[in-house]
Amino acid sequence: MLRGRLELPLEGQRISISGGPFDAMPAGARGLCLEARAARVAEAEWQLDVPDFGLPDEAGLRTVLADMLEAMRAAPDGAYHIGCKAGLGRTGTAMACLAILAGAVEGDPVAWLRAAYNAEAIETPAQEDFVRRFAHTGLAR
Repeated sequence: MLRGRLELPLEGQRISISGGPFDAMPAGARGLCLEARAARVAEAEWQLDVPDFGLPDEAGLRTVLADMLEAMRAAPDGAYHIGCKAGLGRTGTAMACLAILAGAVEGDPVAWLRAAYNAEAIETPAQEDFVRRFAHTGLAR
């Protein structure tokens, strides 16, 4: 079951990114899998294993998200998906950081992502802190 969809403005285009469990990735989508035990992990174009309720490795996340942004710029009409087990904590964290790198976030990135994607996204205080720290350093690196 998909948890929501993020419409990301990117260089004059609107990129649609679905989110939810990785195993619910829509057919034909290019996906980032954050759940090592997902049944469909072999279908992931990008993969970054993050423990459930945990935090991603920042350098690894930056690399994966930069690759995703490059793909989105090259094929803005494509289908994209980010997923973990439930599609909220790790998925929300990655989506917020992707939006930060794309320059789309206004104000608090946690509140922005919850309004734009799913009100329950970014589940733990540590994930909230990670996203806010990423917002302060996201464009500087």
